Amino acid sequence: MAVGFWNFVGAGIFGFMINLPIVSYYEVGTQLTPNHGHAAMMGVFGMLAIALMVFVLRQTSNDTRGAYMEKYIKVAFWGTNIGLAMMVTMSLFPSGLLQVWDVTQHGYWQARSLDYIGSERSHLIEWLRLPGDLVFILFGAVPLVIALIKGYLGVRATERDAALHHD
Repeated sequence: MAVGFWNFVGAGIFGFMINLPIVSYYEVGTQLTPNHGHAAMMGVFGMLAIALMVFVLRQTSNDTRGAYMEKYIKVAFWGTNIGLAMMVTMSLFPSGLLQVWDVTQHGYWQARSLDYIGSERSHLIEWLRLPGDLVFILFGAVPLVIALIKGYLGVRATERDAALHHD
């Protein structure tokens, strides 16, 4: 579900938005490009990689351990998706729109200058990315790492048990 959603939003909407010829003329090098990049790359390929990892974890775990890891995987699913959505909506997209507006008002050189990038407004929007990053890391990446470690330890325990019973 996440791959389909981010494929539509990140690659579809945001990709189409920045690739229109007239928009592309004004927005190349602005924050709309990383907005599209984060939503499309992490949203599509990153979520697909996480899905493959979860598939492998489920295939290599028994039912008991799989049920135990499931709670971490559920938290990670929502953490990665909500964190990515927060990054896009609170920082990257608004920053890109404001930067493109500045391009149309004062010229491309101004929107890429230190006067614009170092402005108070620009710094505030950059800092607004932090909550999304924290949600992504704490509720997305950390639970995935815990589930991965639990899965690995479960496979090792199963191998050890099988070797003991074989002898």
